[in-house]
Amino acid sequence: MIGSAVLVAGLLLILSWLASARIPGGATFAPSGIGRSAEAGGPAAGGLFAFARRARNPVRAFALSPIHPATWYANGAIAVGWIVGIFAFATIVSIVSLGLSTLVAGIGVVFLATAIELSRRFARIERRRAFAGEPDRPAAHPYRPLSGGIIAILRAEFADESRWRDVLYVAINLPLSLIEVLVVGTVWALSLSFLTSPIWYDAIAGTPAPWIFGPLTSHDALSAFIRILIGIALLPVAASLSQLVMALHRAVVAGLLCTSESRELQRQVEVLKESRSAVLDVEATELHRIERDLHDGAQQRLVMLTIDLGLASERIETDPAGAKALILEGQAEARQALAEIRDLVRGIAPSILLDRGLLAALDSIAGRVPVPTTITSDLAPGERLPATTERTAYFVVTEALANVAKHSEARHCEVRCRRDGTRLVVEVWDDGRGGAEMAPGGGLAGLAGRVAGVDGTFSVSSPAGGPTLVRAEIPIVGSVVAASS
Repeated sequence: MIGSAVLVAGLLLILSWLASARIPGGATFAPSGIGRSAEAGGPAAGGLFAFARRARNPVRAFALSPIHPATWYANGAIAVGWIVGIFAFATIVSIVSLGLSTLVAGIGVVFLATAIELSRRFARIERRRAFAGEPDRPAAHPYRPLSGGIIAILRAEFADESRWRDVLYVAINLPLSLIEVLVVGTVWALSLSFLTSPIWYDAIAGTPAPWIFGPLTSHDALSAFIRILIGIALLPVAASLSQLVMALHRAVVAGLLCTSESRELQRQVEVLKESRSAVLDVEATELHRIERDLHDGAQQRLVMLTIDLGLASERIETDPAGAKALILEGQAEARQALAEIRDLVRGIAPSILLDRGLLAALDSIAGRVPVPTTITSDLAPGERLPATTERTAYFVVTEALANVAKHSEARHCEVRCRRDGTRLVVEVWDDGRGGAEMAPGGGLAGLAGRVAGVDGTFSVSSPAGGPTLVRAEIPIVGSVVAASS
């Protein structure tokens, strides 16, 4: 009977594990989460049988497995798993049944959506349970955000592969968790019953139990000692079985509820495509602006300068005074053209940013904003960051401050700049009326595309009535120049 249960459990676990990788979407196995210890060394120390390689000597690791923390994390997870499995399955099935029965009335869609979202909550619990005690945990698979109109919300709710993976896991978790607790509990009970037989069997000295046969049915000291040895020998077997069962269950959780390397790579490729498209759009817009400014400003003044100089050359002998006036007029046109070119270059990359760095450039911007603006930063004075990082942060702040001056009706504004590991975090806060949105084609949407183009993140929090917080996290990639005077 025990052998049949072990066989069924193993087959069901393996089939579920394989099924988790065959779901459409290109998913593959995520890391199982069983990390190698500092003693294990080498990449081969991971994997499903890492419990047998947590020390340099597998025999020693096997013998010490009953007192290893991974065993008790596994036993705790298995003991809790069947309770969570029964509760989740019963709850989801009840709500789905209610939703299907009321689907014709229209309210059934709400119940079905509730069941899907509850499956998502149970999946979050299962990720924590399965990887309890593990230092490395795979990230949860991404979900479509519930935003936009009704059609967009329904599409995100009922056409999201990740949510249906959660529902599938709830369905298969119940039989898995029940078989796991049955198999593991049986082996542990067998081991502990042999180990404690002198207390409950020899002390009573009753009729031999039906599962004890042969010389082990005796109550003499030698038989009791043999039974204790058998119980001690079964302890590492039970401990290793607990870790193995939990490792297989982690593989199921990782395959269904966690992002995998292929899915993460696919997501990054999609993000890179979108950011590349956004960067190209921003670049095309900037080039169009530069072309327009050059055509309408500096180019026209240079044309007038050429005409004035030509007329002056014709009058220099016959009308020196008129030629001088034309030359002076051309000189003024040259100054205006030079000023416009400088303004145009400043819009691309201000000289103060190139010469003195980000903080000096932000100080110069804050001094020109009509709203009182303060700058707080943990960067060292004169510290230089990679050019791409500084330019992106500069344009984020300039656009955000321009919006504050035009639309916010704020009384105070604050620019925050700090390093967070390998990222530069830039925030622009104001106490204005709020309501800022990243509308397509707007300035904030352009900033989001610019930040995404350097593999950063951009967000806007602006509830009605304020305050507004524009936040950008920009990777610091490249050499960083030390602070200078």
